[in-house]
Amino acid sequence: MDSAAPPIQRAGPLRVSASPDAVRRFRRETGWSEADGPPPASFPVVWMRLPEIGEPIRAAAQEVGLPVHEAQHFDYARPLETGRDYDLMLELRREAHPARLIATAEVLDLDGAFVARIVSILRLIDPKSVPAPAAKS
Repeated sequence: MDSAAPPIQRAGPLRVSASPDAVRRFRRETGWSEADGPPPASFPVVWMRLPEIGEPIRAAAQEVGLPVHEAQHFDYARPLETGRDYDLMLELRREAHPARLIATAEVLDLDGAFVARIVSILRLIDPKSVPAPAAKS
């Protein structure tokens, strides 16, 4: 893997939504006892499915190595609200030692007020360094 860190990549504002249907599905899939209610703190992970957010993260990680989830942090100034749209600012930064990709998303309300910061840290492993699985006999 190359030890020279590329420049920071930024994207945004990207419009995202805490639509009632998406919040309901997320609550159900993550084991909340009631389908209706506010978005859980981890709800922004659903926005990773949007191509304009998920694709740059996957591409940057795969350029360097096999991405392995290391950590995720959610810091809120106030909770998300069901039925609201938000603007998301994405920043991708690489670290060389150890090799990591750090994706930081700032969530803003449509007036520009800060709502939350989500940080996802992916450890980047050289796929050649991972031993092949042993054959079953």
